[in-house]
Amino acid sequence: RARYIGLTLRPWPGFEEKAAIFGAAADYAYEKYGLTPVFLPIEPRLDVGAAQLALRHMKETTPRHLLEDTGGSDHTIGLLSRMQVVVSMRLHALVFAAGQGIPLVGVVYDQKISSFLTYIGQDLFTGLDELTLPALKAQIDAACGRIGDTAFLSGGVDRLRQVEHRNQETAQRLLFLER
Repeated sequence: RARYIGLTLRPWPGFEEKAAIFGAAADYAYEKYGLTPVFLPIEPRLDVGAAQLALRHMKETTPRHLLEDTGGSDHTIGLLSRMQVVVSMRLHALVFAAGQGIPLVGVVYDQKISSFLTYIGQDLFTGLDELTLPALKAQIDAACGRIGDTAFLSGGVDRLRQVEHRNQETAQRLLFLER
């Protein structure tokens, strides 16, 4: 059965200088762990171009997939659930993958990424400005070490479900007050 690493990239000031790191990290994940890179756009109009920049820096011998469009949320969640690890700059991809218990590596361009990952107990993230290939490789190594660690990964899922439950309760109270 095929094994995958999902990469969700986005254009952001400074990204072009880091695109080669993502391409080399995708090669590394394939060479060391046998994970075929899959580039998944959350916002296709922007993210496909960012993925193409990273793809230009990959070795020709590394198999890879670039999805031009992941469809609706349900389809995107289904795709992310097939990944063994997800490396993402996009919050939605991190939320969706976390909900499926997938090991995560976040690349932070905005504090919302690090805040979310910290909240769910995930510690594998680094700022886009500080990103280096050795650091990203080390985080991919750590994430791969978490594959199948349901005790660790389910903690984040449980925290997400608690937040969802509180949101539903709050919404119900607000709707009741409106009557």
